[in-house]
Amino acid sequence: MKFNQYPSQHENDSLKCDQVQAKDQSSPLSQDVLLDVFQSLDEGLVLLDQEFKVVMINSKFEEMIWPENTSIRHGNTIQDILRVTGASGELIFPENVTLDDWIEVQINHIRNYDKDVEITHRDGRQLLQSTHKTGRGDFLVITRDVSLQRKTEEARIEADMLLHKIVEACPANFLVSRVSDGRIIYIPPASRERFGDIKSALSFFLRPEDREAYLNALLPTGELNDYRVQFRRRDGSIMQGLTSARVTDYKGEDVIVSSTRDITEQLAMQAELEQQRENAHQNEKISALGGLLAGVAHELNNPLSIVVGYALMLKDKTTDPEVKRRVDRIGHAAERCAKIVKTFLAMARQKPTEIKNCNLNHIVQDALDITNYGLKTSGVKVVLVLEPDLPLIAADHDQLTQVLTNLIINAEHALIGKEDDARLTIRTNYDELLNEVIIDVHDNGVGIEKAIHGRIFEPFFTTKDIGNGTGVGLAFCHRIISAHDGDLSFRSTPGVETCFTVRLKATNTSLLQNNESKSSNLNTSQLNILVVDDEEDVAWLIRDLLEDHNYQVTVCLTAEKALKKIESNHIDIVLSDVKMPGMGGEEFLEAIRSIKPELVERTGFVTGDTMSPRVAEFFKRSGQQFIEKPVAPDELVNFVEELWHKHTELING
Repeated sequence: MKFNQYPSQHENDSLKCDQVQAKDQSSPLSQDVLLDVFQSLDEGLVLLDQEFKVVMINSKFEEMIWPENTSIRHGNTIQDILRVTGASGELIFPENVTLDDWIEVQINHIRNYDKDVEITHRDGRQLLQSTHKTGRGDFLVITRDVSLQRKTEEARIEADMLLHKIVEACPANFLVSRVSDGRIIYIPPASRERFGDIKSALSFFLRPEDREAYLNALLPTGELNDYRVQFRRRDGSIMQGLTSARVTDYKGEDVIVSSTRDITEQLAMQAELEQQRENAHQNEKISALGGLLAGVAHELNNPLSIVVGYALMLKDKTTDPEVKRRVDRIGHAAERCAKIVKTFLAMARQKPTEIKNCNLNHIVQDALDITNYGLKTSGVKVVLVLEPDLPLIAADHDQLTQVLTNLIINAEHALIGKEDDARLTIRTNYDELLNEVIIDVHDNGVGIEKAIHGRIFEPFFTTKDIGNGTGVGLAFCHRIISAHDGDLSFRSTPGVETCFTVRLKATNTSLLQNNESKSSNLNTSQLNILVVDDEEDVAWLIRDLLEDHNYQVTVCLTAEKALKKIESNHIDIVLSDVKMPGMGGEEFLEAIRSIKPELVERTGFVTGDTMSPRVAEFFKRSGQQFIEKPVAPDELVNFVEELWHKHTELING
C-alpha cells in the first residue's frame, strides 16, 4: 500500500484496521494525526513487522530510494524493496558483491538494529539508515539524507586543510601561547626555524622580567601593536623585533596570538644610513670650514708673507750676531706658520692628482707640522729615524701628506692612556733590491685585535668610539697608496704595538734634476717687473725682495692703474694678485691679452686663495703660472726666472 499520499478509501480503511489493532483500539482522530505526523517528517520512515514486511511507509522514504512510476505496497518485504532498488541501480552497492549478498548484509543491519549505515544513491546522495526496535518487536527504519551535511563537512575539512597548508607555508613568524604559563599551543615551521622546537614562550625572552613587561603592556586591552622586543634565536643570537599580539579564548583559556617582525637588519641599515648621513653632514661642515679656511688663509697669507720676507731680508742686511739670531727666530716661526697654512690648504682643496718628484722625509716633516700640537698635548714622544739622501718618489705631495697625517693621528689615539710610556717612531729607508722607499709608523699602543685584521681597510669600519672615528681614514689611505702603485700594510700585536708600513717605488736618478733651479745668466737689472696687489704692504715687500736682486720694479695697487702702465711703458714681467677690489686677476689678464697679447705668457700670479673654486678653475682654464703666499725670497726669484725662461724658450722655438 502506498502511504506518501492518501489513496483510495478501501486501501485506507484496510490500513487503518491494521493500525487500530496495533494501537490498541485508538480513536480514528488519533490515527489521522499519527498519519499526518508520519508523512510530514523530513526523514524517510518505514515500519517493518517481524517478518520484514511493510506496515507503514511515508512518502519521504519512497522519494529517497524508490524508482519513479512504481510504488511500495502493503505487504511488500524489505527484501523486495532492496531487490528493486538494487536491481534498478537506484541504490549503489559494491561491484564485487552480488545483489543477494548485499541484500543479506542490509537485512542483518536491520536485524541488529544498526545505526548510521551508509547507503549511496545513484545521484550521489549520501543516506544514513538507522533501525530502532518498537515495543511490539517491529523494526522502525529511519533514513536521512546527509548529502548537504557531508558536503558542508567536506568543504569545512577542505577549508581547514587549506588554512593549515597556508599557515604551515606562511613565512610570517607567529605563534599561539598560553597566557598563564607561556606554554606553546601552536608554532608554525617559520617560527620553529627562528626559535627552535620550543615548548614555552619563556624560552626566547632574554629575561623573565621581559615577558612580565610584555604581558603588562598586552593584558589591559588585550591587544598590542609594534611592541619593541629582544628575543633569543635558536642559535643564541639576539634578534631585535616588533611584536603585535591579541588575546583570545581557546578551550576556555586565555591564549596569545602573536606575530614578531625581525628588524635586526633594518636597524643595522638605519644605523648605517645614520652614519652615512652623519658623514655627509660632517663633509658639509668640512666643506663649509674649507671655504672659511680659504678666507682665513687669504687674510693670513698676506701678513705672513710680510713677516717671512722682511725677516729674511733683515737677516742678510745686519752684521750683529744677536740681531741675526733674533731675526732668524722670527723668520723660522713665520715660515713654520706659513708652512702649516700651506699644508692645510693643500689638504683641504679638491684638485686632481699631481704627480711630481717628492722627498718622503719632507712629507714626514709636513705631516708632523700639522700633528705636532696634538702629539705634544698627548705626551707622545716622537722618534724620527729618517735615512739621509733618500731617493725621490713620483707622487702627489699633498695626498701623501694626508696619508701620513692620518696614520700619525691613529697612532696618537692608540697611545691614549700610555702617559710617559707613549712612543711614536717614524722610520724611513730605501730597499735597494726592490727599488722601494719605505716608511714605518710604529706605536707602542693598544694594538689591533686579530679578529678584525681583515677588516681594517674596509670603508666605514672603525674600532673607535662614536664621535672619534668615521671608518674612512684607513680606507682612504689605502686607496691613495694603491693609486700610487704602492703598498700599505700593517702588523700588530694586541696590547703591545702596531706598525703601518708604506712602500713606494723610487724614481730614476735622472729625474732628480727636475726640482733644481735652472741657472740663469740674464742681467736682472734689464728686466722691468710690474707688481699688482691691493695689499700695499705685500706689494712693497715683493718690490723690496726683487730690488734686492737688482730687478727694476713698479708697483700698482689696482689693476686699472696697472693697465695704464702697461700701455705707456715697457714691461717684461707682470706679477699680480687674483682677488682685488674692482678689476680682479681674471679680468686683468683678459685686458692684457687685448692690449699686449705677448705679455700674457710673462704674467704670473701671487695669490693666497687657491682654495676658491673660481680661482682654481681660472688657473686650470688659463694655464697661467702662479705661486702661493706666503712666499720666501728664493721662491719669488725662482718664479720670476721661470716666467722669463718660459718666455725665452717660446721665442727661441
